[in-house]
Amino acid sequence: MGTVGWVLGIALEVYMFLFFVRMVMSFVPLLSPGFTPRGLALVAFEAVYTVTDPLIRFYDRWLPALRFGQVSISLGFICAWITLLVTQRLVLAYF
Repeated sequence: MGTVGWVLGIALEVYMFLFFVRMVMSFVPLLSPGFTPRGLALVAFEAVYTVTDPLIRFYDRWLPALRFGQVSISLGFICAWITLLVTQRLVLAYF
């Protein structure tokens, strides 16, 4: 694996980690309805959501969320995760 492949692989791993962090962060308001991030938590929430939003919004334009009563599951998040997995495998196979 060349340097370019290594850098792309690490970048994809970091981005996938941020997607995982976003998934965990999305459960915080469900578990604590009165939660309002302040200080360092606000900075962390903003940073993670700012980095991960573009790819999720790309898929959310065409795929509406699945609704199960009060709960909705974003298909954009799932498709973005799958895209990252496929891209990671392609990087590993190509480089």
